[in-house]
Amino acid sequence: MDKAALIASLLMFICIASEAQTDNKFISVKDDKFIDPEGRQIILHGVNIVEKSKGRNYLSWHGPEEFAMMRDWGFNCIRLGIIWDGLEPEPGKYDYDYLAGLDSRIQWAKDNGIYVFLDMHQDLYNAKFGGDGAPEWAVLDDGKPHINPGGVWSIAYFTSPAIHAAFDNFWANKPASDGIGLQDHFARAWQIVAQRYADEPTVIGYDLFNEPFPGSSILPSLMEKLQSAIEFYAQKYGTEKPDISEIMSLFGDPENLKKYSDDFDVYKAFVDGGLSYSQGFEGDLLMPFYNRVVNAIRQVDKNHIIFLETHIYCNAGTPTGITPVIDPDGNPDLLQAIAPHGYDLVIDTEKVAEHNPDRVKLIFERHAETSKRLNIPTLIGEWGAFYGHPGTLPAAKMVVHQLEKHLFSDTYWSYGSSKEIDKAVYFPFLSRPYPSVVSGKLIKYQTDLDKQEFHCIWEESPSIDAPNMIYIPSQWFPNGYSVELEPKASGCSFKPIIEGSSSGYLIIPTTGQKIERRLLIKQ
Repeated sequence: MDKAALIASLLMFICIASEAQTDNKFISVKDDKFIDPEGRQIILHGVNIVEKSKGRNYLSWHGPEEFAMMRDWGFNCIRLGIIWDGLEPEPGKYDYDYLAGLDSRIQWAKDNGIYVFLDMHQDLYNAKFGGDGAPEWAVLDDGKPHINPGGVWSIAYFTSPAIHAAFDNFWANKPASDGIGLQDHFARAWQIVAQRYADEPTVIGYDLFNEPFPGSSILPSLMEKLQSAIEFYAQKYGTEKPDISEIMSLFGDPENLKKYSDDFDVYKAFVDGGLSYSQGFEGDLLMPFYNRVVNAIRQVDKNHIIFLETHIYCNAGTPTGITPVIDPDGNPDLLQAIAPHGYDLVIDTEKVAEHNPDRVKLIFERHAETSKRLNIPTLIGEWGAFYGHPGTLPAAKMVVHQLEKHLFSDTYWSYGSSKEIDKAVYFPFLSRPYPSVVSGKLIKYQTDLDKQEFHCIWEESPSIDAPNMIYIPSQWFPNGYSVELEPKASGCSFKPIIEGSSSGYLIIPTTGQKIERRLLIKQ
């Protein structure tokens, strides 16, 4: 067989495999888009629900009423946290009562037409270090000390030798007390979850590992990043290079750090430094780990999307080096997406409202570059973390502008309390107009809270019969609204999300043609 014939055969195999891998009741992917069961492009939009307390058995307080509220707010997707400690409290023993609790939440989501993707969550690896995630038996810290200077919780990632050792041993797949590797346990735990939900279309996929942290290599990579920023600063301003110990002393002080981070060129030099470490971790350790877990999942579930997260540095704009997950034969998995996070460096500080537009733009441009390079969809798994802060409306506006610009799906961090969500100043950017599904290809959309307008452009496909659905929240248009649609069409209607609600969907019938359509909703 010649080369051309071989390539043609492989392409045919991929097309057949793609059709065979799922049936039409599941959310799927096509190039860089999420596709609903009707063949429409879907924008997934919602919120995180993650319970980190062992005292509550890692099951959130939200009940059927809160799920109905989320639907009324326009959320069609939830990132629902799983804690490994709750799932596998002892090596090889799984807590099915915990899984039954997850079942209830997935059912409440299903009752309200909300999709769910499951997130294996961790922060600082384990509760022993002030975080959550791994069970106690999976903490192999080599007896090293845990040093936490206080302040911003995530600083312990950089200061704790115990956390570094625990992650190093996890990435090395060191054996637990039963002689089985930590990653092998982790993959088997995911397999248990995937087997349980393999035929459930409300579940759209699996976010394999929250905010992958590399372990001890974080320190030399940080030094390289700081050195890169220092050298650029000295070159730009014609000064002597600041001492690195001086910079380190500012690292946990948001006020002083602004001297350097608000200079975008210096900030970019920082995030672009140390790539040999961060991308080396992703290539040498993270991707083999992902492939191990996906192989375990695919043995029992070929229906759901695999969501890949990037090195924790990428949350703030560092370029990622992740590659597609592959099967044991080296073929790319046909259902995968990236689920990076987007946080400006002022997150979790009293300066959280002081988002920098250039930094925010860089973060999401980098995620868009990754999506284009891999040709897979993007769902921003976390952004925000505003926690009801009164000055964060402009910060939310900055992020949402980037989400819309790049046509990203998203889940806000997080729904912790009712007050934190629907009473917050930034709530209009959570419960906002958006194209939930379009019968073709979404080209552009934008919300304008100041003008109380929503603009959307899409190209319809003649092969899709299901209508377009645009979510319209009542709080955006308290005095009513007008609709301008080009080309004009009859048959448009409004469908309340729940009985008695003034929020709902503008239903726009498809034309049956390949044609560009433009929509303007205004007060």
